Amino acid sequence: MKLKGLTAIVTGATSGIGKEIAYLFSKEGAKVAVIGRDNYRGAKVVETIEAAGGTAAFFNTDLTDPNAVAVMFSNISKEFDDIDIVVNCAGVVIPGTVDEISYENWENSWLTNVTSVFLVCNAVIPSMIRRSRGNILNIASEAGLKGLEKRAAYCAAKSAIIGLTKAMSVDYSKNGIMINCLCPGTIETEMVEKLIMTSNNPKITKQAMINRRSTPYLGTAEEVSRAALFLVDPLNKYITGTILAVDGGATAR
Repeated sequence: MKLKGLTAIVTGATSGIGKEIAYLFSKEGAKVAVIGRDNYRGAKVVETIEAAGGTAAFFNTDLTDPNAVAVMFSNISKEFDDIDIVVNCAGVVIPGTVDEISYENWENSWLTNVTSVFLVCNAVIPSMIRRSRGNILNIASEAGLKGLEKRAAYCAAKSAIIGLTKAMSVDYSKNGIMINCLCPGTIETEMVEKLIMTSNNPKITKQAMINRRSTPYLGTAEEVSRAALFLVDPLNKYITGTILAVDGGATAR
C-alpha cells in the first residue's frame, strides 16, 4: 500500500472527487481526516471507509473561518498522528458573467475556493517544515487553465489556486514538502449533475460539456482520485510545482 502509516486530510471529502480521493487513500493505507460541512454525508464516508477496514474521522469545518480551521487542526491532532498529506478539494461553482455575479457571490466563490486553501496550508506547513516532509495537493480545475462561458468567478478562483500552488512549491520544496495541483475537467459528480439538471436543456448542456474535450465522454471521480494518488505518492520526490490536467484533452484543444 502506497500510503501505509500516513495521515491525510481531504477537504470537500463528503461528495464527488474529494470523497473518492478519501476512499482511495484509505484503501492505500492512509488514516483519513474527512473534512466537510454535512454531518450526515461525512458520517457515511467514514462508515464506508471503516467498513472496508480503514481508519477515518469526520470534522465538520467552515474552511473560510480561520478560527474554525484552527479548531479543526486541534481536533485532528487528538485523533491522528502528524499530518503527512493534505488535499484541498473543497470548492463551489457559482455561474455567471462578471456583470451578472453579485458581490456576495463573488466573495463566496473566492472564500470557498481560494481562501480555504490558504488557511489550511497556513496552518499545516509549519509542522511539515519541522519534520522536513509533507505533501500538499490542491485541486483546481480545467477552468483555471482556460476561459469557460458564464464561469467568471470560478475561472478566476481556480486560476488563483494554480498560481498559489506554484508559489508554495518555490517556497517550500526545499523543506521537503512536495506541492502540486490537479486540474480536473468536467467530472460526473453530484455537483455537475445538479448543474446539468437545473439548466434549461440538460441534454444540450451535457453534450456541450463533452464537446469541449477530445474524449466523447466525461471523466469520473475515480479517475481523478488515481491521479491524486500518483501526485501524493511519497516515492515521487521529484514532482513538485506540477499542474496536471485530467480533462479528457480539453486544454489541448
